[in-house]
Amino acid sequence: MNSTKSVILVVEDDPLILIHSRMALEDAGYEVVSAASGEAALCEVARRDDLDALFTDIELSGAVDGVSVAEAMRLANPDASIVVTSGKQAPGNDDLPDGGRFMAKPYTAAQMRRALADC
Repeated sequence: MNSTKSVILVVEDDPLILIHSRMALEDAGYEVVSAASGEAALCEVARRDDLDALFTDIELSGAVDGVSVAEAMRLANPDASIVVTSGKQAPGNDDLPDGGRFMAKPYTAAQMRRALADC
């Protein structure tokens, strides 16, 4: 790995989970960009060309869900790691972009890091 930190977009509309996720990934050495809605996440995907990975909840406030964000991320960066999470619904393999992974809530910081490393 080079000396540049990998940049991860974390999308979560629950403020406590967003803070937990951000801190866990920063502690693991990642640079974290966060968004509290699908719309804000799409803006980050369109604005930034340095995003290496996406970690998103499926159910987000607003009109844009996490699967839509994952699809936009895959189009913007075909090599990005994508992890989609939910405590309520599990998408089918055909519902995620190629190479995307699903992780059920609740999860630990170690599980987050492992899921992103395994992508």
